Amino acid sequence: MRRMAFLLVAIPLVLRWPVIADAQIYRWVDDNGVPHFADGIDSVPDRYRSKAVPLGMKNAPAPPGVPPGAPDAKPTSGETSIRFIPGQRILVDVRINRNAEAKLLLDTGSDKTLISPRALQAAGVRIAGPTTTAEVAGATGSTQMQFLFVDSLEVGEARVGRMSVGSQNLPVEGADGVLGRDFLDQFNVNIDSGKGVVTLSPK
Repeated sequence: MRRMAFLLVAIPLVLRWPVIADAQIYRWVDDNGVPHFADGIDSVPDRYRSKAVPLGMKNAPAPPGVPPGAPDAKPTSGETSIRFIPGQRILVDVRINRNAEAKLLLDTGSDKTLISPRALQAAGVRIAGPTTTAEVAGATGSTQMQFLFVDSLEVGEARVGRMSVGSQNLPVEGADGVLGRDFLDQFNVNIDSGKGVVTLSPK
C-alpha cells in the first residue's frame, strides 16, 4: 500500500515536470536576411528548420566563470583572425558565456556591444533583474539602452571576462547586434580591407 501511495503521488509530479527540449532556443534567418528566435525546433517554420541553429537552453545557468561583482577579467592571450568579403559588412561569430552563440556586426563606431535579448537569454542571462540604462553613441546616433552583465564574450581565441552589454533588438540585417569598442579596445585590432581579414591580438 505504501508503494502504491508513492506511485500515485509521483505520477502527477512527473506529468508536470517541464520538458527540457521545449526550453531550447533556436536562431534562424529568413529569406530577407532577418534573424529570428524560436522556443523549440517545432516553432521554426518548416522551410528553415534545416538551417536553424540551437543557441542554448532558455534561462540556463551560465557555466562557472567570473563571480558576480568580481573585477573584469583580463583578455585572454592568443591571436584571432576574422575573414570577411571586402566591401561588405564584417559579421563576427561570438560566443556568450561559453554556452551560446550569436552573430554580431563589428562596429568600431559603437561605444558599446549590443546584443538582442533572446540571444542573451539563450546564454543564461536573466533579462528580468537589476539593470542599468545609459546613452550609447554609435554610427546611427545615440539612444538609451538597457544594460546587463555577461560572464564572458569570446571571438575565437579572443576573450573578455565579465562585462556589460546592451540588451536591445537592432535593425541589423543578418545580425543579432553589434560588437563595439568596449570589447575591441581590449585588443590590437587590424582591419585589412584588401585581404578581407580582421586580426585581434593581445595588447
